[in-house]
Amino acid sequence: MSSEDVKELKRLAGKYYGYIADMEGAGIEIVEMLYVRDRIRKILDQLLPEAQIGSSLYERIHELDRVLWEDRQVFLMVMGERELQYARQRQRSPRSHWWWYLDQLKRPPQSLKEQADRFAQDFALATG
Repeated sequence: MSSEDVKELKRLAGKYYGYIADMEGAGIEIVEMLYVRDRIRKILDQLLPEAQIGSSLYERIHELDRVLWEDRQVFLMVMGERELQYARQRQRSPRSHWWWYLDQLKRPPQSLKEQADRFAQDFALATG
């Protein structure tokens, strides 16, 4: 992974934060948040060892995901369930991209729990 990829991941995380922080004010742009999260996932999927970008960026993305999950009703109010379904069908998003399925999920996505477990494990190893 190049330093340009890390820089892009940081930029996207900042954009993701902006959408999460002002979800109610995002309006029609809220669908862009889903595309930003897709791009974050694509970069993360291409990573080799986590240490290349540092745990703080992972933690920030995880925290934003957690806030999105907790505020999913606000997201659905702003986005609209029909609009989300339509956008999801157009995007052909896999179920692993849980942010496209906030209208269907009843429990937090497993990926959030896995991320939290991984961070806890990494922290335990680092502090020894």
